[in-house]
Amino acid sequence: MTSHISCDAHDYYEIVCMRCNQISVTTSKGEVINGTALNIIIIEQQEVLQIKGSDKVYHVVLTEIKKLQALTNKNSQHNFVVQW
Repeated sequence: MTSHISCDAHDYYEIVCMRCNQISVTTSKGEVINGTALNIIIIEQQEVLQIKGSDKVYHVVLTEIKKLQALTNKNSQHNFVVQW
């Protein structure tokens, strides 16, 4: 069975990608990944957030993200934290 996220959560991911925000995500396993939000893609029938880190591009399944932070953006209104 495939897990889904809410439309509101999906909107946050689209926004950070559109703005190329600096983000930090925390997964359900407690892993923290920092970098630039690039895109949402499909890998093996799952939506995945691409994050460009300092050393590589990470792929994080959207349903495994428990916390999304938009950080250090020039426009302070583009900084936020959401948790699911």
